[in-house]
Amino acid sequence: MDEKLKELKCIVNNNSVQDKKLRLFRERKNQLLNLNNDDDNDDNHMEQSDTENRLNEYRLILSKTDNDTLKDDKLIEFDKHVEALLDGVAQKENDTDAEIQLKGGYVNVIDPISKKRIVDPVKNTICGHTYDQESIMQLLKINKKTRCPVIGCKSTEFVQLSQLRPDIVTKTYLEKHPE
Repeated sequence: MDEKLKELKCIVNNNSVQDKKLRLFRERKNQLLNLNNDDDNDDNHMEQSDTENRLNEYRLILSKTDNDTLKDDKLIEFDKHVEALLDGVAQKENDTDAEIQLKGGYVNVIDPISKKRIVDPVKNTICGHTYDQESIMQLLKINKKTRCPVIGCKSTEFVQLSQLRPDIVTKTYLEKHPE
């Protein structure tokens, strides 16, 4: 399991590096386009040597891109999901109830919206409640000003798509305990 975890972390890390390079590429492309447009407005055309100099400068910037992803949001979020998953695995696996005990609380596998078993769990990062992705998406299409549908939830904020994250722990539990 440690090998798979290291492999996954390596993939997420590489993805973060590629995202960083892609953002840098887009920024540099826009800078080059703006410079080119400015030159066109002045009725001066870029010489071939200017273009080559700018491309070489761009390649140099890309090669010096900082590959340090320790502060990358995606990697931090991945680490949090893995920690939660490992905490769930460490607990008793012979729990036959429709709930899994995590960190002293229970996470229900019944969707609070449709009242059916969750198929594709997503977790609200604000209040921590889990919903079925299809149900919450339909609810948000009907009413964008929807609060957490769990009865008794103290969150007063409206549920937003940006707050929903895949719930790996619940997904793993659902796969290990089909109906």
